[in-house]
Amino acid sequence: MPIRPSPTCSRRFPARCWARPSTSPRRTGGKRRRWSGSPRHYFRADYESARRALVAGRLVTAAITLLLGLYLYRFALRFGRLRAVLALALFALHPLFLAHGSLVTTDLPVTAAMFVSIGEFVRWVQSRSRLRFWTFALATGAAFATKFSALALVPMLACVGLAIAVGRGGPWGERPLGWRLLLLGRDFVLVALVSIVVVNASYSFQRTLWTVEETLAAPEPRNWITKKWKGNMLEELSALPDLPGWLPLPLPYTWVYGLHSIKAHNERGHVGWFLGEQEPPRLYFPIMAAIKTPAAILLLLLAGLGIALWRRARAGRVRFPAPAHLALWVAPLFLLGTSTFAEIQIGVRHVLPIFPFVALGAAHAATLLALRQPLALAGVLVLAAAETVGSAPRFLGHFSWAIGGSRVGHTISMVGEDWGQDVASLGELVRERGLLPLFYQPYGFQTPLELKRTGVPFRTWNCKTQLRAPAWVAIHAARLVRWRGEGCGAVRKDARPAFRVGEHIWVYRVEPAGEADEPV
Repeated sequence: MPIRPSPTCSRRFPARCWARPSTSPRRTGGKRRRWSGSPRHYFRADYESARRALVAGRLVTAAITLLLGLYLYRFALRFGRLRAVLALALFALHPLFLAHGSLVTTDLPVTAAMFVSIGEFVRWVQSRSRLRFWTFALATGAAFATKFSALALVPMLACVGLAIAVGRGGPWGERPLGWRLLLLGRDFVLVALVSIVVVNASYSFQRTLWTVEETLAAPEPRNWITKKWKGNMLEELSALPDLPGWLPLPLPYTWVYGLHSIKAHNERGHVGWFLGEQEPPRLYFPIMAAIKTPAAILLLLLAGLGIALWRRARAGRVRFPAPAHLALWVAPLFLLGTSTFAEIQIGVRHVLPIFPFVALGAAHAATLLALRQPLALAGVLVLAAAETVGSAPRFLGHFSWAIGGSRVGHTISMVGEDWGQDVASLGELVRERGLLPLFYQPYGFQTPLELKRTGVPFRTWNCKTQLRAPAWVAIHAARLVRWRGEGCGAVRKDARPAFRVGEHIWVYRVEPAGEADEPV
């Protein structure tokens, strides 16, 4: 393969002037490889095979969810068996875990890794066990390897560790302050080293230890997020150009590039839809976390807060958590607080790591309630079970009964609730009602393949489609609410759909002139 000058060369990094394409043997372990295609091509080539692989991936996520529940129970045993059982029950009854606990995304795995990391940190600080230290370090590395948002662990645990060390707690408590801080730094450096090894192992140690010059010289992958930088994203967004060119980076190129692509995504923003606006407010995630939590769990959290305030008023002083348990309070508050600065606001799943702590906190309130009002606790648990069962099997579209359920919730938020779960139901509706001819506007590249699998004939629809005869048009509401203007092609934004399929797909009867009929 010929070497050609790169248009992005610079005097400081001359390797960029003669960069090979991404199939360079230096960067592929001595073998030249070709990009086999995008996920879109993979699914279209053999959808049934790809779908089976997707189901297998969902089983892996489901297994991680079960392990998270078991760890939550095991960790909560330190507070008593009753609280552990209640924490597990509330975890199992939370529709968010039932919804995202079987999806092929990084949200549930990073939730598990972050909770285990914080849990093992607490156990290490409390027991001073070196075994717990190493499990804490490994879990932290697993979180970093799973999703970049896990980097929030760094400032959060650093602050908690510093507070514990200054307060003479943890494994450093018996020494002078200077020694405590020095040992704290040593331990966190060890955690960082273990995390680096875990991240590299997860990438099979591919394309790691590249120098800064080699990293900047490598042709950058491009997608809809990074294309505006025209192959210079790392030079524009990262601090790498300010580092010496000979300096090796201890992390895989893919991880480094991915981290900065998330930064690019956040700077670009991701248009959502919340309370009728396409620019969600700063409190998007706190509000979503509240309205996606079952009413019974919200009641328990409020009851726990009320009991805490009552105890404070009775004792006349503030009771702070034990130093070892400080992280259990700081973690959800820190994650929820930092989420207000996020520009990617497309679903509550991005703050999923706070919900194991929600289950743990609600279980604490439930334990106090069990000691005073056991019948009231039984009623709350029945309410939680009823809400969860009532939302089955559409857990993804669940909204708290406290705001009126999913029908009200979908007027607040639509983007992030639709994962294509209603496409099969659309096929059933079309067959039962004979809604032909059917035009369908896809929501992602997989939904038309899933609709085709139902055996329903359809044609792809977009805003420029010209209808020659009356037809049915199916549109995902998450796309419709983000239309700019009064409508799109033959469908007006304010027209009432003839059918709603699971709140997420709206079906219109459209005439060639472009007017949508009234509901049937």
